[in-house]
Amino acid sequence: MIARYRVIEDWLVEEAIWFPWGMFYENCSGEFPERTLLTEAIPDDDRRRGRYFGQRIERLRPTIERAEVVLGEYAGRYRVRPEICTVEGESHRAIRARLSKVLGEEMERRRPHTTARPVQYHVESAYHPLREGSEEED
Repeated sequence: MIARYRVIEDWLVEEAIWFPWGMFYENCSGEFPERTLLTEAIPDDDRRRGRYFGQRIERLRPTIERAEVVLGEYAGRYRVRPEICTVEGESHRAIRARLSKVLGEEMERRRPHTTARPVQYHVESAYHPLREGSEEED
C-alpha cells in the first residue's frame, strides 16, 4: 500500500518560524470512507484542530493536491507544504506508524538548535571541620 502525504506547518510566533504540526495523507484504508484525507498530528496537540480539519475533509472531500482548502479559518496560522511525498506500508496501521516517525524526524530536523554554553557554578564546601581544644584549655 502506498499513500501520498503533505506536511502541515504551524507558525510559531515567539520563534518566528514555521514548524511541523502534522500531515494530511490519502485515506488508503477501508476506515472512514467519508474522508478522502486523514490527519496525523503531533501527540501533544489538543485535538480541536484535528477535529475541525476532519469535518472540513468530510464536507469538502479534497484530494491531496488541494489539501490546503482544509485549513479554513486556520489558514493564517497553518500552511500545507507544497511537496507531495509518499509512504509505503503493508497496512493502514503500518503507514500511520511510518508517518508518525516521519513527523518526529521532521520536527527534530527543524527544531532550532542552539549551542548552549555549559553553566559553571561556584561551589563552596558545606563542611567545616571543627577543632576541638584539649581538655586542658577548659
